[in-house]
Amino acid sequence: MFKWLDIHTIYVSGDESRLRKLNASRRTAGEKISSALIDSIDSDALRERAETLRHGMKCTVTLPAANQAYLNMDVVGGRNYHRSIVFEDGKAWLARFRLPNHNAPPVEERNFDRRSEFATYRHLAEAAIPVPRVYDYADDEDPSNAVGAGYILIEKLAGKPLAWHEADQAQREKFMRQLADIYTQLEKCPLAAIGRLKPSSSSAGQPEVGPAFFDYDPSGLAVPLGPFDNTDDYYKALIEHRIGLIKTGEIATSAPLDQYLVYRSLLDRLPQNEEGPFFLRHVDSRDENFLVDPEYNITGIIDWELAIVTAKGAAFQSPLLLYNLGELYHQGLSTPSEDEKRLAEILQKENKSDELFALAAQKLHFRVDQVIETNPENGNNFTRVFSGWWKAATGEQEFDWDTWYKNALEKYGDGGFLPSTVR
Repeated sequence: MFKWLDIHTIYVSGDESRLRKLNASRRTAGEKISSALIDSIDSDALRERAETLRHGMKCTVTLPAANQAYLNMDVVGGRNYHRSIVFEDGKAWLARFRLPNHNAPPVEERNFDRRSEFATYRHLAEAAIPVPRVYDYADDEDPSNAVGAGYILIEKLAGKPLAWHEADQAQREKFMRQLADIYTQLEKCPLAAIGRLKPSSSSAGQPEVGPAFFDYDPSGLAVPLGPFDNTDDYYKALIEHRIGLIKTGEIATSAPLDQYLVYRSLLDRLPQNEEGPFFLRHVDSRDENFLVDPEYNITGIIDWELAIVTAKGAAFQSPLLLYNLGELYHQGLSTPSEDEKRLAEILQKENKSDELFALAAQKLHFRVDQVIETNPENGNNFTRVFSGWWKAATGEQEFDWDTWYKNALEKYGDGGFLPSTVR
């Protein structure tokens, strides 16, 4: 079993022999995980469920074997495995299953994720946002689920993943105009709290805002945290939760003090508190999650699995696909790219929204989320990410880790943590 730091070291080394061994090991592990999932799925029950939902329309369920699925991104993604369901009338669905990865959350949280994704798609469809329709879901470890593994049945959309680097300026312009319209439409759908959507518990059918994340008590039972009424409460609860994970050795095992000091610094410089209204945010806005047709019309936005209702300043930042990633990650700069500036200009001049114009060009919430989630095992990347947040939060143009670290240690103390073993 390779540890994260071992994997990073091998990739950085460029040693072809070690890379081949690592990739072979990862493929073997990936195929084993897929095989375990496939073995838990009752294909006949899945087919019968789909046909029932289509009022008896016959369908074919395609189940790629683990060795065929591993390198097929249409079948296996980071967290999920997809099976194709094609009906006699040509309509196509996908059955989406959560892979039983070693780092998958406990069953209660997995089931919440699935229900939240289902509710999110329903909410977006009702708001006229281009997303696939969802038809059904079932929980893991539910005796009434004849399929076995938990699933979502979701529409398979036309279009292919956007490749931003291949698009010419006219195609980019067309895409950004549509994206601006989507932002304007989402702004018409405010929500009352920070958290993740869940299916309605009432007959009204409207999604409700549920927990933002989970902790676990000593017996392993899930403890929902949220929903929250303001951004200060949300960020403070999330960062304190992460500090708790450092204490239990679940994160930052080789650099606990570094991570602790970073989190304490974050708590002192949170973005300006917002008390609502709040809006739905896609947390993985890379180009591959936008589907387009040959004319660059957006046919759908996919992979809303971990979407969260959050501050307006976070929800309406430019999508990651427009960022200058070199400046963002390697130089710690938050300067808007030319594409970000153009999206903001469209929002201001054509969609008549000065507020969305301002939000699309700033990255403070993105920087905070980056720092919270970045693994300190890779010291250089961790430092660059923190540097980017520090510059965005303070307005300072330069950042020196050693100077900051010394000052932070004097201010916050060591929290009972040992110094880094990797820096």
